[in-house]
Amino acid sequence: MFKTSCAAAAAVMLIGGSASAATFDFTSASLDANNQLTVDGVTVSAYAGVYRDFPNPDTILVTDCSTSLSCDRSVSQSSAGLGVGGFLDSSEIDGFLGNDLLTLSFSQTVDFSQVLFSYWSMADSFDLFVDGVLVSPEERSGPNPYPLSGLTGTSISFGADGWTDSYKLASITVAPVPVPAAGLMLLGGLGGLAALRRKKKS
Repeated sequence: MFKTSCAAAAAVMLIGGSASAATFDFTSASLDANNQLTVDGVTVSAYAGVYRDFPNPDTILVTDCSTSLSCDRSVSQSSAGLGVGGFLDSSEIDGFLGNDLLTLSFSQTVDFSQVLFSYWSMADSFDLFVDGVLVSPEERSGPNPYPLSGLTGTSISFGADGWTDSYKLASITVAPVPVPAAGLMLLGGLGGLAALRRKKKS
């Protein structure tokens, strides 16, 4: 009984402090040869892909064009941030020649906080996917930086499907979801099973 209580207390101590936010600034920090960047122990990988916007709902066709012959997109980076380039296409995330998609995949589950765009205007809008699933509402426009609070996952994708949509991803802020929380739930479940076993014996 004492051992279980000590283990539970230790788990509570591990999750006591909330994880600090990590900001990936793509205007000043460069991706490596594998299109990866690590900040505060969290690694992000960037992928260029395409998606369809008809019929609804919007659906990702290819997340990583480097592994497919069906699209020619690639991740581009400049002092303005990340974009998606292709044959006869600009290096921005746009809907000019097909629907560009930029996916950021994280090394662990994160809470998404906000995203900052460059070349952004009130005429621009974007489609948002979390873990490959379209997040409602379909078309998003508004403030810059754009709030992403309430969204959690291991990947997030930004797409453009309109002729007037054209922007780059300057930065994104996320907060790692503490892993020990799952361990605490497991510990609680094991404690419950032990209590049931004792009850059956008595």
